[in-house]
Amino acid sequence: MSKLWFGLIVLSSLLLPAFGMHMAHERTSKGLLVNESIPECSEGWRITGYYTPVETDFDSTQTTEIEVKGVGKLSFNAEFLKIVFDEDQGYGEGWGKTRFGWYIGNYNGAWHKSDAPLDAHDAPLLPNSIAVDPLLIPNGSIVQIPDLPLGFGDIRFVGNDVGVTVHGKHIDIYTGEGKAAGRLMRSITFEDEHELQQVCFTRPDK
Repeated sequence: MSKLWFGLIVLSSLLLPAFGMHMAHERTSKGLLVNESIPECSEGWRITGYYTPVETDFDSTQTTEIEVKGVGKLSFNAEFLKIVFDEDQGYGEGWGKTRFGWYIGNYNGAWHKSDAPLDAHDAPLLPNSIAVDPLLIPNGSIVQIPDLPLGFGDIRFVGNDVGVTVHGKHIDIYTGEGKAAGRLMRSITFEDEHELQQVCFTRPDK
């Protein structure tokens, strides 16, 4: 046997076990490669939407007076307020844009003023914000719902919000401000058993 062939055999005997150990380390118990770019996916997710109502979109003349923290007592369109926060239900859309141009939201038992609609961490909502159950999808995760219509399937959502009614396999998608956002919200709602969606997410620590 030539020295060249002998050298190749020795080299391969050293490299192959190391390569096998590297591949085994990268495989999960299901035989899948562990890769930061490969998200965790599962089926059976309920999808709903939420939006920011705008007070000037409401035509009714009935008003309700409320106490806004740091501002004082002001009257707003009653229907608008109920959509922002329904006291009977204990929840609503979260924030609404007032006729003054600033936003109003109800949490911790009081009405608050803000320069923007806020997420659960007091940061402005993003165009790709979603509310998730942090027990299943950690805060800050990148989330995709590939089978959603109207281009939503291509969006890389950020799981940076929570909701009173968002528990388990349920995602609430923020669709923006105004009437058009309200209509869009209804277009991406899938709650029936045969409509449940696949959801994929990548944890923020990856």
